[in-house]
Amino acid sequence: MISFEPLRQDHLPLLLTWLNAPHVQNFWDRGTAWTESLVQGKYGTYIEGFKWVGQEKRPLHAFVICLCGEPIGYIQYYDAGHFPRVGYEMEGFDMAALDIFIGEVSALGKGNGSSSIKKLLSEYVWNEFDACFVDPDAANLGAIRAYEKAGFRFWKNVDNMTLMICRREDEDASDCLSAHSQCKR
Repeated sequence: MISFEPLRQDHLPLLLTWLNAPHVQNFWDRGTAWTESLVQGKYGTYIEGFKWVGQEKRPLHAFVICLCGEPIGYIQYYDAGHFPRVGYEMEGFDMAALDIFIGEVSALGKGNGSSSIKKLLSEYVWNEFDACFVDPDAANLGAIRAYEKAGFRFWKNVDNMTLMICRREDEDASDCLSAHSQCKR
């Protein structure tokens, strides 16, 4: 069963390991050689529920994804309007944005990404927003498939990014969250 733990200080060493894993490095802050100091600097305020944008604190909700109680990845959501993206023409939209990666190699390719996205939308995002935005790298076909399975639809391509949107009213009620038979009881 997928669950979320709010990001805590004791998660940062695990985040450091995941951020330096080749399959995460391919698409998440590509080329960054993560250190304890860099992880603390970027994710430390996320523990407190915000990110600095200039001199302003902007809300950001960060979680470790757990499968059967074991950490497997990271997911965050925030108001898309609080973090403008150049060239995306997001003005006037009231929607969330989310980012996710599965850090544990053993948890890849098993539907954990799409299940985590659906659960986050259901438990958190739809309580605040009517739509959600993602912008995976166009070459990250696994992420694009996971977003599609979670109900996201193609919006447009900008540079090397595939922009996708999911609306609460479009969510497929018949596509319920799976309990993951991977959990050993």
